[in-house]
Amino acid sequence: MVSFEEIPETEAFPPSQERLLDAIEIEQAASKLTRPTARMHLEGLAKKLRKESDALKRVETSRRSASEAETTATAASNSPTVTATPPVPAAAAPVLAPAAPAPVFTTASSSKRTFVSIDRFSFDAGGYDAPFVTVYVGLPSVGSMARDLITCDFSASSFDLIVKDLNGKSYRLYKDNLEKDIDPAKSKILVKADKIILKLAKVKQGDYGGFDYWSELTDKKRSAPGSKKKADPQSSIMDLMKEMYDSGDDKMKKVIGETMMKQQQGGLDKKFGKDDLGDLEDSF
Repeated sequence: MVSFEEIPETEAFPPSQERLLDAIEIEQAASKLTRPTARMHLEGLAKKLRKESDALKRVETSRRSASEAETTATAASNSPTVTATPPVPAAAAPVLAPAAPAPVFTTASSSKRTFVSIDRFSFDAGGYDAPFVTVYVGLPSVGSMARDLITCDFSASSFDLIVKDLNGKSYRLYKDNLEKDIDPAKSKILVKADKIILKLAKVKQGDYGGFDYWSELTDKKRSAPGSKKKADPQSSIMDLMKEMYDSGDDKMKKVIGETMMKQQQGGLDKKFGKDDLGDLEDSF
């Protein structure tokens, strides 16, 4: 005789309850994570599941009400009626309203979003042969945001940083006249607890050359082509040094790069002299 073992069926939950249970379990798992960004991603997923649970619950309630009304109407039509003299006219059957459609969640168009311009940030040009220049943007609590709300588009001569819905405001830092060209593919954005760090990748000069030297983040001449300025002897010397840097060997690049950095930091006199460029002359 063959015996059969009865396997108990698992308890089935409606879709809204399934979403809610998933959200609760994800929140419990997120609370045990140590990495803020990983916890932020899980909390965002849990929040989305809770919204879906609320929407499904409303649909289930509407369908359940319609089903109960239909059952009541069917029972009333099937029950025997007792006629009397004079006959009582039968009540009209209730008209069932169609079930409410599932709600559609929409977001405001990005073209209508108002941005607060970011005008305070720090710039680090790095060493004479550093592969990156760095921009530091302070934004309190930015590290707690969902990562998809923070974007930065890089091009050869620009970057466009956008932060959406941070404490009820959206922020933007846009620069389209960088002093030197950058490599968009190697540039990157880092999000910390209270700041954003932009790493702008310098363009390497040939297979064995060094990187361009930056003296500032932007160059006004790039944004206003054709503008004429009064000749500046110091600027002419700087242009000559930059040309020598671009065409020189590694030793020449090092000497010129250090001299240009000293000039930027105020380590040299405003007017260049023979003593100021002694190291440069020794390199010839």
